[in-house]
Amino acid sequence: MRLDHAFRPDVEQYLKDDDRLLLPAGSVEQHGPTGIFGTDSLCAEGIAEAVGEKTGALVSATINVGMSIHHTAFPGSLSLRPGTLMQVIKDHVFCLARYGLERFFFINGHGGNRDTTRTALADI
Repeated sequence: MRLDHAFRPDVEQYLKDDDRLLLPAGSVEQHGPTGIFGTDSLCAEGIAEAVGEKTGALVSATINVGMSIHHTAFPGSLSLRPGTLMQVIKDHVFCLARYGLERFFFINGHGGNRDTTRTALADI
């Protein structure tokens, strides 16, 4: 079940029985002249949805914009600063943990998010 596509009663029922959340994260950046900007986010989201269907785990809304400063020389690329992405990850976890979710699984589609995500998780 996708959190951002779900109705409140469905989420409430899920939370009675399960404490898992899959959190996809990617980026919006250039992928050369033939790749779309959302490739990393779309891949992470697709994998998270497939894992969610197979395991019954709740899938969070995707963190679409990642840490892509190294791509910003290409028009259309978006980036969060590392500290901003860390705070976005922490805010997602802290907010959703309030409802009883305890096991968070990050599905990362962008290499530039790796170190920032590890640091955010270490802080949590």
